[in-house]
Amino acid sequence: MSSFIDYLFGPLPRDYCIWFYFLSILGYIWLIFFVISALYLGITKRKGSEYWMSSIAIALGYAIFYFQNRLLHSMCISK
Repeated sequence: MSSFIDYLFGPLPRDYCIWFYFLSILGYIWLIFFVISALYLGITKRKGSEYWMSSIAIALGYAIFYFQNRLLHSMCISK
């Protein structure tokens, strides 16, 4: 039973570090795409302050996702 638990919840091999690298790239692309499209829509459609506040909140979420996966990748490869 212990080996089954270790199989499910134990540490993964170093080969899985690439997953955090992939997610950090994906998060950065999402962040850049969102910022460009939010700026374009906000400027061309003359959106109000509610739009800009929600855009900043969403961009912050994407930035945290990017940073978190970059940090996890750095921690994973430094072991």
